[in-house]
Amino acid sequence: MSTSRGNRVRAAVGTVTLTGAAMGFLAACGAGGANEDVDAERVYCVDEQDQVVDDAQCEEAERNGGFIGGVPFFFLVGGFGGNRYSVGQQIPSQYSGAATRVNPADGAARARTGLPRSGTVSSGTRISGGLGTGGSGRVGTGGS
Repeated sequence: MSTSRGNRVRAAVGTVTLTGAAMGFLAACGAGGANEDVDAERVYCVDEQDQVVDDAQCEEAERNGGFIGGVPFFFLVGGFGGNRYSVGQQIPSQYSGAATRVNPADGAARARTGLPRSGTVSSGTRISGGLGTGGSGRVGTGGS
């Protein structure tokens, strides 16, 4: 009877150890972790004061060399501390200063940061790929 009980204890300890190791691995990889959104790269269409503007502004700026009526518009790509911004909100300099500015009309620069070379990009969209990844960039779903 003691041999059977000993085997059950060893099996239970082995299961707990494997479960703990798997959870540690998933946490280290960021799979579903609480900080996933904090580290996510996002994109916003902004004016020269880093105020979020309607996505249509970047669409029009794409067709006009990055400007509308002489005013520049940008895609701002970076980590924003998990914060999401709406049209009219100013992105704090602590985030905008570390973000990458991309001219909406520059297809090569857009591709390097994980944006499509042309077309609509929705503000708040998550970005995967791009700078430093060694892979091709893709625009995410924009979900939180």
